[in-house]
Amino acid sequence: MKTIILDASRISRITQRIAYQVMEHCYQQDRITLIGLEPRGTWVADQVSKVLKDLAPFQVDQLSLNIDHADALEQDQALIKDRYVILVDDVIKSGNTMMQAAGAIMQYEPHYLITASLVDRKHRRYPIQSDFTGLSLATTIQEHIRLLIDPEPTIFLE
Repeated sequence: MKTIILDASRISRITQRIAYQVMEHCYQQDRITLIGLEPRGTWVADQVSKVLKDLAPFQVDQLSLNIDHADALEQDQALIKDRYVILVDDVIKSGNTMMQAAGAIMQYEPHYLITASLVDRKHRRYPIQSDFTGLSLATTIQEHIRLLIDPEPTIFLE
């Protein structure tokens, strides 16, 4: 059975709120870089980026990261080095994916690394947190939370 946790309008409000949090945190920067974790974190980063590009006083660059091909960041290291970098995913559970991505990003010496997610499940096995979170949700380990983008963005609990 699927239960809707977040519908399209709530997801839109959350991505706007995350964008405002990023803007408040990075207001003194000239440029920042958003890195979305593929596949769905990239979609979330796109939504945050759209809001930031309309409102923020700084330039927003965007990358996507497939954790299995993290070495691909090397070609974009100029967009990471000495910058505020925001690592974005849809759902953070154990922290494994976010931790691996943060490790890959740290090779290129960002000035500051911030994490953001739509949903934080709080089932950590690794010492990483979501700095900007849309919804913190206590679930059982057996339950799954999934972001479906089409036909409209919705987060389900299964």
